[in-house]
Amino acid sequence: MKKALNIILSLVLIFSLAACGGGGGGGKAPTESTSSAESGKAAEDTELSRLKELYDGEWINEDPYDGPFTMEVLSTTSIKMTYEASGELICDLFYSSGELTSISVSMSGNSLGKYSIDTQSGILTFRPNDTDVFTYTKE
Repeated sequence: MKKALNIILSLVLIFSLAACGGGGGGGKAPTESTSSAESGKAAEDTELSRLKELYDGEWINEDPYDGPFTMEVLSTTSIKMTYEASGELICDLFYSSGELTSISVSMSGNSLGKYSIDTQSGILTFRPNDTDVFTYTKE
């Protein structure tokens, strides 16, 4: 029984490799892979420029006791935040591809909160947790 099972599994493996193009580098033709990579790079560049447009700059809190901070989008996955008290922090950036006006920021796996920007008013809203809300304007 084991021998029959081994033969069947071997045949399944051989047929699945043949269907995928075998060992000849099958799959997509080189031009398809190149054009796909270029379109992916263009989409990432567009997202990066839009993220920079929305979030890069110095943000002033409407509460005068809370100091300003600066955001700089480094890539589509990281952001640099600079606070007067703690200095420079390099954080992970998360967002939905179609919705760049809302982002989540974390550092070392710990959530630092969610940011959303109103494109009409330019007001940035920061929610460090479920109860607190801070609003900022770009200087």
